[in-house]
Amino acid sequence: MTSPHLSERALQEAAESLALLPATQAAHLRGCHQCQDQVATYQHLFVATTRLPQPAFTFDLTASVLAQLPKTKPAFPWVLCWVAVPVVGVVGAFLALFGGTLMQVFQDMATLLGGGLLVVVGFLMAGQCVELLARHRRQMRLLSFS
Repeated sequence: MTSPHLSERALQEAAESLALLPATQAAHLRGCHQCQDQVATYQHLFVATTRLPQPAFTFDLTASVLAQLPKTKPAFPWVLCWVAVPVVGVVGAFLALFGGTLMQVFQDMATLLGGGLLVVVGFLMAGQCVELLARHRRQMRLLSFS
């Protein structure tokens, strides 16, 4: 036969399914005993590998991979500082100027003061959640293997 033999890739594809081969390669395979033998060898190899037991590691693969990742220093939440410092400054100045008057006004409105404190705490918690989510996304990007 004058045509060159099939490549290793074509032989493996033929071992998986003859329908994957182009017509010229399929015609060569029908007439070439050497290529037919190699396809039969690949078919035996494929069958044998499906019968092998699943590999079991004697070590913790997760720990080994995580040990290879770069160690990052926890980032200080600077965004919260940029928000918290001016807010605390404004609240402090307001209390210094109007603290005595406010004390008289808020004695009857204790629930309003409690509500205001809850709003401030809510904003601080929301800021911490945003920072935690950003940190989580950065770590997940480090772990993506695609």
